[in-house]
Amino acid sequence: MTSPVFPARLHCLDLLRALAALAVVFWHWQHFFYVGQETVGFQVEAQPYYAVFAVLYRHGARAVDLFFALSGFIFFWLYADAIARGSVRAWHFTVLRFSRLYPLHFATFVMVWALQAVAQQQLGEPFVYPHNDGYHALLNLLLVPAWGFESGWSFNAPIWSVSVEVLLYLLFFCTLRWCRWPVAGCLAFIAAGAWLMPVHPKIATGLCAFFAGGLAFMISKALILRCGKQATLSGLALISIAAWCYTYVAEPDPLVLDLLVFPSTIALLAVLQACVPDMFQRQAWLGELSYSTYLLHFPLQLIFVLAASALGAERNVFYAEWLFILYFVVLIAAGFTSYRYFEAPMQRYLRRRLLRVAQKPSSRPQVSV
Repeated sequence: MTSPVFPARLHCLDLLRALAALAVVFWHWQHFFYVGQETVGFQVEAQPYYAVFAVLYRHGARAVDLFFALSGFIFFWLYADAIARGSVRAWHFTVLRFSRLYPLHFATFVMVWALQAVAQQQLGEPFVYPHNDGYHALLNLLLVPAWGFESGWSFNAPIWSVSVEVLLYLLFFCTLRWCRWPVAGCLAFIAAGAWLMPVHPKIATGLCAFFAGGLAFMISKALILRCGKQATLSGLALISIAAWCYTYVAEPDPLVLDLLVFPSTIALLAVLQACVPDMFQRQAWLGELSYSTYLLHFPLQLIFVLAASALGAERNVFYAEWLFILYFVVLIAAGFTSYRYFEAPMQRYLRRRLLRVAQKPSSRPQVSV
């Protein structure tokens, strides 16, 4: 199903996906200093290894935009031609995405529900995300907690980006299946996202970044076919370096990141991979853990906070570097265990049952953003 212009697997994007997931974890380190829904005595510069990871502590939230752009590029790479031809139909596509995303989502939803009940007893209030009622439980179970029906953050709230992705998958499939001009469709959704930004920034960000990523794929593919890989690589390098230099000297509008910086960087890395197919091959396995670490990091934070409370420790213990190392070791180990022994087996099982076909081994990457 992949485009022949690029290799069978884009290892560099797997690694980028892993780094983006960890960037969100750094951004959420501030959760450890929340009492209820507000931080108390929080010192940004006192966070562990701040001198090294300052950009992630301060701007890690932007990694979600990078996730959306990565998804757009990868989905147009993996599925655009197959959906347009009709060889991947709606049910097949739905099962592929459901089997990858839902099992861990459901498991972490149950984990957070149980842990928040303990937090309510032990801490006297929910930890960070307060709207853990039946209505928001239904929104989470339907994977629509970020579609505008919610009253606020609930349960395993980082799932909001996956909720937006589900909506983007629907728009993506319809665009590729029935729109004769996918470039025009992408531009229309980007324009809609820019218009929606003041009203619904979650969905708007997803629309802009996802379809900008899709455009980046189509443009880079067309340039390779017309100009060759080396010329395309040089052009994208100039654009990407200029875009990043702009973000360094100015405080850019988020749309600059979503529409230029992230898509150009992703396209540059993909074309570089096309020139050097084996690059980052040994590190690509980290990408398989990105979804695990992203969904598990908040439940693990809850466990650490409840353990610290039970031991009588103050929240400033989370400024300690040893605890930072322990948390990340546990998180990565949990992500590896989850992917290998729960997510991947569940994915294979659901696809066998719902598609009624044997899943053959494939070098095609599992998209887990």
